[in-house]
Amino acid sequence: NYSRAIRTIRATKGITQKQLASLANMDASYISRIEKGDRIPTLQAIETISKSLKVPLYLLTLLASEQKDLSEF
Repeated sequence: NYSRAIRTIRATKGITQKQLASLANMDASYISRIEKGDRIPTLQAIETISKSLKVPLYLLTLLASEQKDLSEF
């Protein structure tokens, strides 16, 4: 659930969707649709967003994981 993870990290860092979009060189409406769950971001978009948020990709992916995904390991 990347929508929840991105929204949580962005809010924790005090960054608006518009600011994140600017940092990631993306359209603000694209960030908004990702956070609402209307769009599933590509791996490239996830990598760009994680770099823009200054969060390692593995951490963003871990935060996006569902409990059922983690219980299989």
